[in-house]
Amino acid sequence: MKRLALSALVALGLLAAAPAAWAHTELVGSDPADGATLPQPPTRLTLTFSQPVPAESATITVTAPDGTTWTVGEASASGPTVAVALTPGASPAGRYVVSWQVESLDGDFVSGKTSFSLAPTQGDPNPAQPAPVTTVPGAAGTTSASPTGTSPAGTITLVATAPPTIQSAPAEGGGFPVWGWVVGALVVVAAGVAVALRLRGRSG
Repeated sequence: MKRLALSALVALGLLAAAPAAWAHTELVGSDPADGATLPQPPTRLTLTFSQPVPAESATITVTAPDGTTWTVGEASASGPTVAVALTPGASPAGRYVVSWQVESLDGDFVSGKTSFSLAPTQGDPNPAQPAPVTTVPGAAGTTSASPTGTSPAGTITLVATAPPTIQSAPAEGGGFPVWGWVVGALVVVAAGVAVALRLRGRSG
């Protein structure tokens, strides 16, 4: 009776342990983490599974946003963790997809994907400068875009000129018109002639 009970306990233990052995392995973690955003390309990738996996069964690829793949080194395993060295190729900013395949303890192969992203760089240290734009005003009173002297290339310098001013010449004789003096002289001469004729008439 005791033997029967002991055999039953052993059988129950085996049945309880069997699902763990029969279950397929699953990915439980990665470095870089799934969905992480990195400032620069990683040089090492690790995948952690729910069961130990043989390193020789691991197949890992890293695909860049432009469709190119990175060079992946030979996999090494330590229990449930598989690690590979990465040699990044073209590394544009964007999402990188890690595809993996490993063998479970039950002999079946399982596969899956994880991803990480590279952040955009800070930009070109010497960004191109836009060409200067020179505006030529069309109204009177123009201004120069540079100080007096030699104008730099690409700059149009306009010099403003004042309109000519026409002034009337002052009249001769302190402002009294000439014809006034002529008329006055004729009046004086006529008066003198009249007086002379009158005096001659009296003397005759």
